[in-house]
Amino acid sequence: MQFILVLLFSLLVSGGAFAQDAGSTSGALQSSNLLNPNISAIGWLQVEAGRRHPGPAEAGESGNAIQMREVELSLQAVVDTLARADLFVAIDEDDVELEEGYLTWFRLPWNLALKAGKFKANFGRFNRIHTPETPFADRPLVQQNYFGSEGLEGPGASVSWQAPIPWFFMNLDLETLQAPEAAENPSFDRPKSKNLLGVGRLNAYQDLTEAWNLTLGGSAAFGPSSQEFDAVTGSSHTHHSQLYGADLTLRWKNPRRAVYRSFLWSTEALWSNRDEPGGMTTDSHGLFSYIDYQFARRWHTGFRYDYTQFPADGSTHEEGHLAYVTFTPSEFSLVSLQGRHVKRPDGTDEHLGFLKVTFNIGPHGAHPF
Repeated sequence: MQFILVLLFSLLVSGGAFAQDAGSTSGALQSSNLLNPNISAIGWLQVEAGRRHPGPAEAGESGNAIQMREVELSLQAVVDTLARADLFVAIDEDDVELEEGYLTWFRLPWNLALKAGKFKANFGRFNRIHTPETPFADRPLVQQNYFGSEGLEGPGASVSWQAPIPWFFMNLDLETLQAPEAAENPSFDRPKSKNLLGVGRLNAYQDLTEAWNLTLGGSAAFGPSSQEFDAVTGSSHTHHSQLYGADLTLRWKNPRRAVYRSFLWSTEALWSNRDEPGGMTTDSHGLFSYIDYQFARRWHTGFRYDYTQFPADGSTHEEGHLAYVTFTPSEFSLVSLQGRHVKRPDGTDEHLGFLKVTFNIGPHGAHPF
């Protein structure tokens, strides 16, 4: 913790000194932040009421009545004319962790971009969004049960291609990451340190009218899930998991008449096929769908529905609902009152209330659209 604070203080001081010298540089260099990275922080305070009956993915949740869930520090800067660096450090009450840290190369031939480092996989739309920046006090149940509390992430490399189609936007991403361990991600487990995970996503965006737009996406992930040993021959066999996803996001905002009115509907579905010992397979699935309606300048309300099975058990499921009302004094802070109900696989009903408060200082970068 002390190291992080000293590092940030040093960057701030040195950034100011560099800025004073920037007057002698060219206009292109002045317009960038080569020597003075954007530094920002997001704080996430949460109040919780009710009795938890945690599922497998939430077994480690503390359930404290009042908790500073996380402070996320970000450092973002243009490295040179071809690359940008992004670093996100998550600090909670017990740990300091590099959440993401990667270098992205733009302006490559054939509409390509490359990324290398540690990052959240581009599977679905929701996985890449950090929890403090979502509308919810939690993550959707299907995300927790299949990807864990932190989502599908890891060190690796990615190549992105934007289709040269003038009338709508389409992007293809192919990624390879170090396969996670079962303790980090319920869908995958790496028997060997060199096991890799492959992820792909095709994303398309289209303006339907001046007020409506639509985003469609399809995703896939392939990686190891377990290892089976043959005691007779001494050989081993690695089993694999295959995940497929589809997502849809529909947005409305009338730029002429409804300045303080907006609507969003987003749905993500996931299907899993998991190899098991003895030549068996487990098929399971899950989804979540939510709406968000802005009804006044600083007010939003929304509702989310969850249904999910489990990666290793397609015979049971849990179902949930979440509703919220959010007050946003500005784009830099919000206060959200939320209620959640979950029907666990054993028939237990869980009822929780949340008060989520987030605040942002500094020029935090845009979230995935």
